[in-house]
Amino acid sequence: MQCAKFERTIEAGIEPLIEVMEQLEAFCSAAGVPEPVTVQLNLVLEELATNAIKYGYGAGEQGQIGVCLTLNGGRASLTVTDDGNEFDPTVAPSPDIHSKLEERAIGGLGILLVMRMMDSVCYQRRDGTNVVAVSKTFAPLQ
Repeated sequence: MQCAKFERTIEAGIEPLIEVMEQLEAFCSAAGVPEPVTVQLNLVLEELATNAIKYGYGAGEQGQIGVCLTLNGGRASLTVTDDGNEFDPTVAPSPDIHSKLEERAIGGLGILLVMRMMDSVCYQRRDGTNVVAVSKTFAPLQ
């Protein structure tokens, strides 16, 4: 697999997110990324972008979300940026997954999935923008 890059900027909203997720899936398929890895990348994108859409902006505020996926050999590097409120998922408290469901606090499972599915997760706040970079190593399809 040669180096390939997918890059989009969307308005912070569910409909544009769904569209970019479909585009990312088609890009990964054409580039020979195994389907389970594509599913994981799309889940990570959905989680990070949905958090930004739901919690990153005040009522009536508009925002933008950037998506950049670079494939290089058997490594996928996905960066999701948003111009919403500062939020570092790498320091978010882990949810209690051991107590009974009805006793658990709501939230945190999506971030836990991101942390467990990816090989690395890094966060930076740059120029008023949240930048979350994740990576995943995989065996490319032949």
